[in-house]
Amino acid sequence: MKITYDEVIDRVGYFRTKANLSLRETSTRLGYNPQFMKTIENKSIELKVSTLLEFCDVVGIDIQDFFYLGKQYSTDDKHLLELFASLSDDSKKLIVELMKKLK
Repeated sequence: MKITYDEVIDRVGYFRTKANLSLRETSTRLGYNPQFMKTIENKSIELKVSTLLEFCDVVGIDIQDFFYLGKQYSTDDKHLLELFASLSDDSKKLIVELMKKLK
């Protein structure tokens, strides 16, 4: 799946809102002036990778969550993915087959 810059910015807004942070508070926590996040989210300036990494820390997610799960992010889904990853290949196949039957 290819992600666009607009989708990255949409995810920034999503995760900021999910963390219950205002634009101003997020900017302050990142160490910038109060209007900084507003200029990012309205695309007046481009988001740097270093700022995105700091942002993920501020909102309490991993960068992998930001890109992999995006707006479908939930701690339950993340936990399930971690459990699934720890299974043997045979167990994974069994779980996948069970999920297909439940679908």
